[in-house]
Parts: sequence; structure tokens; C-alpha cells
Amino acid sequence: MGESALATDSSFNKELEPGVISNEMLTKAILEQGHKGEAGRLAQLNQLHLETVTVIRLEFQNILKIDHLWVMKNLEVLSLSFNKIDKIENLSRLPKLKELNLSFNFIEKIENLDKLENLRILSLYGNRIRRIENIDKLERLVILSVGRNSINTLDGLERLRFLKDLRSLNLAENPIAQDTGKPLRLYLATLLPQLKYYEYVLIRPAERDAGKEKFQRELIDILEHERIEIIERTNAAKERDDEIRLSKSFVEHLNGHQLFESLFQGDPEGAALLSIGAEAVDLKNDYRNEAYSFTQNIYKMGLEQQEKRQAEIELYDRCIRDERKKAQLMGQKIINNFLDSFKNLYKLAKEIVAGLKGRDLNSKTYNAETEKLLDDLNLCKSGFNSLFEDTWHTLMGIEMQLFERTEEGNSTFENTIKEMTNEFIEMAQGQFVLLREAEINFSDALVDTVQQFVTFKAASGQADHLPDALKESLDDKDVISNMAAGMRDQHMQQIDAREDKLITRSRNWVKELCDDLQNSEIKRNRAKVLEITYFLDQHRQSFMSALDEVASKLEV
Repeated sequence: MGESALATDSSFNKELEPGVISNEMLTKAILEQGHKGEAGRLAQLNQLHLETVTVIRLEFQNILKIDHLWVMKNLEVLSLSFNKIDKIENLSRLPKLKELNLSFNFIEKIENLDKLENLRILSLYGNRIRRIENIDKLERLVILSVGRNSINTLDGLERLRFLKDLRSLNLAENPIAQDTGKPLRLYLATLLPQLKYYEYVLIRPAERDAGKEKFQRELIDILEHERIEIIERTNAAKERDDEIRLSKSFVEHLNGHQLFESLFQGDPEGAALLSIGAEAVDLKNDYRNEAYSFTQNIYKMGLEQQEKRQAEIELYDRCIRDERKKAQLMGQKIINNFLDSFKNLYKLAKEIVAGLKGRDLNSKTYNAETEKLLDDLNLCKSGFNSLFEDTWHTLMGIEMQLFERTEEGNSTFENTIKEMTNEFIEMAQGQFVLLREAEINFSDALVDTVQQFVTFKAASGQADHLPDALKESLDDKDVISNMAAGMRDQHMQQIDAREDKLITRSRNWVKELCDDLQNSEIKRNRAKVLEITYFLDQHRQSFMSALDEVASKLEV
């Protein structure tokens, strides 16, 4: 990364106009850096698409601010070193970023990196950073360089313990590295057991032992403070994993009482009706138990159906792989036969051309030997043309059969997945119907209970003890029914919304899955056709080039 010495490039010292990251700057850099692959091909065609680029270096550009990089959503490697950037920002929309170099800038704080979950390499060498912070979420980080900064505190280094993949760290030429009473290398050797290299030099067991002895008290304090956080992080990670797993089954937040609890959030009318006390709370608890049984049924069905769908997908994948393997073996056999025949024909063509060298091919008549050589050459060309055509048609036939079988398999698979998904939707809808019935029963029972409560309070001369929200019902009996209707409508809307979400996501998943399979096969088929055509054309050109000398004379 060029950290051993400051840059001497004159372009870094030369006063430039403030640089602004723009499409023009990005395009210019990509073309100058000669990107390969798809980006390079499109660039040559003057059809550069920034979203296809995976690597870019914007160095010595006098850039003041990180901006406009969101257009490069597939970026994996980004270098903005040797600029005048003073703040890390606007990188959250680069989720695929694996390597980030911000060396030799004016950055004072590590921040705004949490979204870069795939980051492996981070260099902040040669900036103005005063402490290590806001970095413990980069759990895939392997190499971190924060050398030649202004870090003057050990506080924050303990957060690096959460980076389980961290293997190389550089903090050289920081104030904390100058304290001989607390040798930083030994401190890090004991603080970070996962670390293998400090300042790019292997940490030896003797250094870890010496560090443990010297910093034993500090390490005990750190272990005690992080114990609770480790438990919290473990629980949070489990919750995230569960949510992702349940999301794939379309039943997230249905494994507990989440849906039921959400019904009564922001529900003042329901709260007013429930304010009468124990009898209303008992009704709510009964409803809660009923709702739980229905959401549990949906949750369990979702997991079961997900397993069945996954098994079907795996079966489909195996069948498709088998079909492609068969086609590959057949195609390889055809290609091997082609190469063997081509080798013989090419050798024969070269020999005939060699035999024709020095002969007068411009005259209208040839001697017998020349005539025979030309006849042999025509036969050789005819043989190659037949070989070319037969091979092309055979390979294309194999590919076409594979494409048709895959399309047929895709159609069958799509119908099966749709049936399985519709079956799950119908079963879930049945449980949502029961949930709505439970809501209606709860609402009706609550109305009766509240009316009896109000009547009793009024008859016993305790009307003043009624909750304020219910006192109006003394003069208007419809108040309680209207409040219950409002509560029920709000609850029904939330139940409907959760049902719609399950149905929509299920059907969208099927559509996206099947569309991806179809598009993937079309893309694979087109690539294979191009591969076959390119392969045969290359050999045709090679064969014809052997005949160029003779052909040019015969055309005169």
C-alpha cells in the first residue's frame, strides 16, 4: 500500500483544482486503468456501465469529499489515497466492497463504515486519526492499517477483539507506539489472540507470553467488561439469523406473540375498554392464547413448507447438473474428434501448400503434379468444410436439446413450486380466518363485559370511579360499541396487512426464482452458442491462414 514512505510523486504536491467525484472522473479513471473483463469490453465499445466495474483507483485527484460512488454498486476494491478527504462518508451503498484504501488524507475520525460488512482490507495510513473507534462491526476484516496517525490512547483497541478474522494490524508511528513503558507490540500480542502479524512481522509465542505477564491486570479488566457484551452480541446474532431463516419461510415475527402485541400498540380505544380491570384483561389473555395457537400453526407450516421447497430446489439443481454434465461429456467427445480430424487436415494442408511453393500458379494450365496437388488441396478444403459444418450442427444440436430439456424442466419445476406455495398460502389463510373470528369474539365479549361493568358502577353509585374514557357511555350507550368497532377495525387492518405480506412475498419469491432460472438458462445458452461459434471460427481461421499464400495466387 506504499506505507513505508510518503509519496514523492510531484502530482501529489502540485496544487490542483479541488477534485469532485463525477461520472467523468470515474469513466476517465476506468479507461486509463485499463480494466479487464466486462468493464473493459464495454469501455472499448464506448458503452461503459459504471455498475459493472469492480475495481477503481482515484489517487492524486485532490478530492475533498467522498461522493457519487453509489453508481458503482458492484465495487469491490476502492482506493482514494493521496487526496484531501477529511471525512469518511457516503460508502454505505457499496455493500460488496472488500478493500478500501484511504491512506494519506486528512481524516480525523473512523466512522460510517458499519454497512461495509464484506470489508477485508482497510488502510487509513497517514491520516489524523486520534483513536480507534467505530470499527468493531467489520467482523470480516482481515488487514487493518492505521499507522502514521495521531492515535494517543489505548482505549478502543480492545474493540478489535470482536474482529475474529483480523490477522494483520499496523499502528506504527502513532504516539501510543512511542511509549517504551508499555510496548505496544506486546500489548497487542496478548490483547488480540487472533492477530498473527503486527507491523507485518509474525507475532511469536514468546511475545504473547511476555505480554500476558506484563499486561495481566489490563486483560482481566477487559475480559470482565466484554463478557456481558459478548452475550448480548451472541443473542443479537441469533435473533438476526432467526429472522433471516424465518424470512425465507415468510413467517418472520410469527414465532411468538409479536403479531398479537402489535394489535394493541397505538390503540387508545382498546386501551380504554381494557381499563376496567381484571375481567377485560382475562378476555385479552384468552384472546392472546388463541392468537398464539394460530400464529404458531402458520409459523410451523412455514418452516415445513420451506423445507419441502428447499428439497424440491435441490432435486431440480441435481437434475439440471446431471443434464448439463451429459451434454458436456457429449460435446467434449465431439470436440476431441474434431480436434483429431482438424490436426490431420491441417497437417495435410500445410504439406500440400509446401508442395505448391515455387510453382507457377498464375498460368491457365498446370502440369500433372501441380494439378494433383491442387485437387488434393480442394479435397482437403472440402473435408475441412464438412468437418466444420458437421461439428457445428452436432454441437448446436446438443446445446439445443439441453436448452429444450432445461426449459421443460423449468416449466415443471415452476408448476410444482407454485402448487407448493399456493398450498402454504391456503393453509395460512385458513389460520388468519380463525384469527379474525377470534378477534370478533373477543370484541363482542369485551363490549358485553364493559357494558355490564359500566351498568354496575352506575347502579351502585360509583359512576365517578369509571375510567374517564368510559364516563361518556353513561349518557350514550353506543359509545362502548363504537369504541369496540374502532378497535376491531384497527386490529383487522393489521391482521389483513400481515396476511397480505405473507401472500405477496410468497408469490413474489416464486416469480423471482422462476424468472432467475429462465434468465440464467438463456444467458448460459447464449454464452455456450458464442463459445462454440468462437471455437470453430478460430480453427477455421487457422486452417484458412495456412492456405492464404496459395489462395492469393489463385485469385490473381
